[in-house]
Amino acid sequence: MKQQHRQKEETVRLTIDFPVEQHAYLKMLAAKRGISMRQYVIESLCENIEKHEAKHIDLSENKFKKALSKVINENDDVLRRLADK
Repeated sequence: MKQQHRQKEETVRLTIDFPVEQHAYLKMLAAKRGISMRQYVIESLCENIEKHEAKHIDLSENKFKKALSKVINENDDVLRRLADK
């Protein structure tokens, strides 16, 4: 018998409490895709992380200063009124 040597990925357990209705809906969504709820949650979280990282703002010093300068210029009147209070 041929043995498969797969290196097991290090994992941790995450327990989440769901309302019953959301659990049932999650189970239905996973079933529609033909995958387990576990796999559905993992894939959904990974997709969400990728979307978040794509929207991540580069806060390198120059870009941050430019963005801050733009906000200050666009909101100069509001900032002045706030400073006067």
